[in-house]
Amino acid sequence: MHKHALLLATACTATFVFAASNPALAISTYKQWDGSSDVVPFGCPNTTTYGQVITIPAGQTHLGKFHFSWINLNTGSMVVRGEVYAWDGSKATGSALYESKPKTISFSDGVYHKVGFRATLVPVTPGAQYVIFASIDKDYEQCQNNYEVGWGFIPSGDAYPGGSFVYQNNGGDESQWTITPWTSFGGPDVAFKVATSP
Repeated sequence: MHKHALLLATACTATFVFAASNPALAISTYKQWDGSSDVVPFGCPNTTTYGQVITIPAGQTHLGKFHFSWINLNTGSMVVRGEVYAWDGSKATGSALYESKPKTISFSDGVYHKVGFRATLVPVTPGAQYVIFASIDKDYEQCQNNYEVGWGFIPSGDAYPGGSFVYQNNGGDESQWTITPWTSFGGPDVAFKVATSP
């Protein structure tokens, strides 16, 4: 009886040590962002998809919630969805690993807002690249007054070497995500944060 209890306690300790050796991590560029630079425009009628390519750190097998910072450019509204896809080096590939519920965006001020998407335990592969993004493509007809926002952006250098800002001018055609190469500026990144876990 005592031996069994000791073995169980030892097993629990070993499990705890293993979990602690691979803690949850956050990938973020907010420390490198000046809080005012942005890339524009995201929204109607054409530049409908903005995102960030990321590389999954060693020991991390799940992706969680992520957010970007947006600022109002004009009056109106749009409906966006957050998405996660695998990345093949030039475009999204395969099926969606995560798609958020539709979210209406309509800011009435001139400050940045963190817009988050609550992905939970999305399976990912350490060392592989994925694209986390937002798009109005699936709700394109909901756009009012050609509404647009700017995204917090780090224009110089390579704040995050594991990926870069990418976008599509696809005018509301989500089929282009996995067919047409996305446009990139090279190294610059958007202001973003994404959670990962073992």
